[in-house]
Amino acid sequence: MTIDLSKYTRIPSLPTVALEVLKIFQDPNSSLDQIVAIVRNDPAIVGKLLKAANSTTYTTRGEITDLKRAVVMLGRSSVTPLVLSFSLAQQSVGTSLHSEYYRQFWLRSFVQATTAEVLGAQFGSPTFRGECYTTNLLAGIGKLALFRAEPDRYLKCLQRWQDGDASLLRIEQEDLGFTHVELSGELLKQLGLPSRCVRAIQLLDSDVTPTAADSSEQESLIQISRVAHALAALMCDKTPGVAIVALEEALSNLKLPNPLSSEELLGLVQDRVEATARLFDLDPPQLPSPSEMLQEALEQLSTFAVVANTSDQQKPVPIELMEENGRLKRRVADLLQASRTDSLTGVFNRAHFLTQLAERVAVHRVRHQSLGLAVVDIDHFKKINDTHGHQAGDYVLKLVAESLQHGLRDSDLLARYGGEEFVILMEDSNAAGLPIIGERLRARIESLAIQFEGKSIPVTISIGLSESPVICEESEFARQLFAAADAGMYRAKHSGRNQFCIEPFMADSMACEASDFSARLTRSPIGAR
Repeated sequence: MTIDLSKYTRIPSLPTVALEVLKIFQDPNSSLDQIVAIVRNDPAIVGKLLKAANSTTYTTRGEITDLKRAVVMLGRSSVTPLVLSFSLAQQSVGTSLHSEYYRQFWLRSFVQATTAEVLGAQFGSPTFRGECYTTNLLAGIGKLALFRAEPDRYLKCLQRWQDGDASLLRIEQEDLGFTHVELSGELLKQLGLPSRCVRAIQLLDSDVTPTAADSSEQESLIQISRVAHALAALMCDKTPGVAIVALEEALSNLKLPNPLSSEELLGLVQDRVEATARLFDLDPPQLPSPSEMLQEALEQLSTFAVVANTSDQQKPVPIELMEENGRLKRRVADLLQASRTDSLTGVFNRAHFLTQLAERVAVHRVRHQSLGLAVVDIDHFKKINDTHGHQAGDYVLKLVAESLQHGLRDSDLLARYGGEEFVILMEDSNAAGLPIIGERLRARIESLAIQFEGKSIPVTISIGLSESPVICEESEFARQLFAAADAGMYRAKHSGRNQFCIEPFMADSMACEASDFSARLTRSPIGAR
C-alpha cells in the first residue's frame, strides 16, 4: 500500500552525521576517509567510537585516541551500525514527557539488532553482519514517527496492546490503516537504506516467503530479521507466549550454518547485550536466565490454551492464537507438549501435574467417582549420584520413569514432581485396587537390571497411596489427597524403604493440615531422602 508520509515527516531527528552515514551505507565503494570526515563533525559520536574501539568488545592493544585509527580498527561494517546506535540511543534517553516509552523502544531495537548481528555473524561476512544489525536497529523507526506525529492517537494503540487485545501490528492496522513496519520501510526507503534491507523490514510480520528472485543473502536477511523480531518480543514485550511460537517457527525456517535452539540463541544474545550495553548508556533490566524466559513463555502459552477452551472472558487470549489457520498457531501444539513434559525423563512435569490434579478433581466431583494418587520416591538416590555420578543418576531416572509408565493404565497420569520424586494420578480408583497397584510398581522397579558403564545399580522405590471420592471443596480435596499420599510415602521410607503404604483419606483432618500442606505443594523440588 502507499502511505501518505506528509504527517510523518517528523521522523526521529537523527543527527546530520547519522543521516550522512546512512546515505553512504549502500555504497560499497565509500571509503573510510569519507566516514571519518562525516563523523568528525559530531564530538559526542567521536567520543563513543573511541570508547567502542577501546572496549573489550572490540579488543585492541594499546589505547586508541585517534578517530581514523578507531574507524580503521572497527571496520566499515561496524562503524555504520555503531553511529546509528549512538544516534538512536541519544533520541531515546533524553528528557521527554514520554521518556519511558522512548527508553523501551531503544532497548527493544537494541535487542533486535543484537540478535540479528549474532545470527549474521554465522555467515562469515562482516559486511553482512553489519547489514543485519543496521536493518533491525532501524526496523521499528516507524513507531517513533507515529509517536511524534500523533502521540495521543498512538498512545491509545499502545494501551490496547498492553491490555492484551491483540498484537501491536494488528491494532495499528485496525486503528491507523497501516503498521509501523510498513511506515518504517517507506521512511527508510526515502532515507536511502538499500532496497534489500527495506524488503526485509517490510516482510517482518508477513506470510510471504522469499522468492526465486531473492538471492540467498537476501533470503537469509529476511529470515534473520524475522527471528530477531520474535526474540526481541520474547525478551521485551508482555506476550512471550505468542513470541515463543513465532520464534520457534522463524528459527525452523532459518538455515543457519550452525543451527541454534531458542535457548542457545537467547543465551548468546543476553551475553552480547550485557557486554555492549554500557557503550550505549543503556541500563537493561536484570534479565532472567534463558531457560526461565522460555519457561515463562511456555506457561503463558499454556494458560492461553486453557482459557481459549473455557468461557472465561476476563482473560483475553491473543487473536493470533485463536485463528484456526493463523501462521502462529501451526506450532502451538508442539510447544504446549514441550511445556508439559519433563525434558529428562519424557513424562509429564510438575506444572502439568498440578493443572491436571485440579481439573480431574473437578471432573470426579461431578461424576461422583473416586480419584487416587501415588507419590513415588527412588530410595537412596543421593547415594547413586555420589557413587556412580550424575550421568548414572539421570540414566536411572529415565529407566524408572519408563518402567513406571509401562505399569499404568492409559487413563493414569505419571509426572516427575522434582528430583527423584514422581506422582501418579489414578482415574476412578478404589481402595481394593491400591495394594495391587502399589505392589506392581514396587516389584517392577526392584526387578530392573540397570547397568551403567559396566556396573550394576540396584534400585528400589518407596510409594505412598491414597484415594477418595471428592467429598469436599475441590482445592481442599486436592491438597488433602496429595498430603495423604505424601504421608504414606514418608511412612514407607521410615519403615525400611522398598515398599508401599496406603494412607487413609481423612476429611475431618483437612482444616488442621491444609496450611501446612500448602507450603509442601509449592516448595521447590528437594534433594534425595
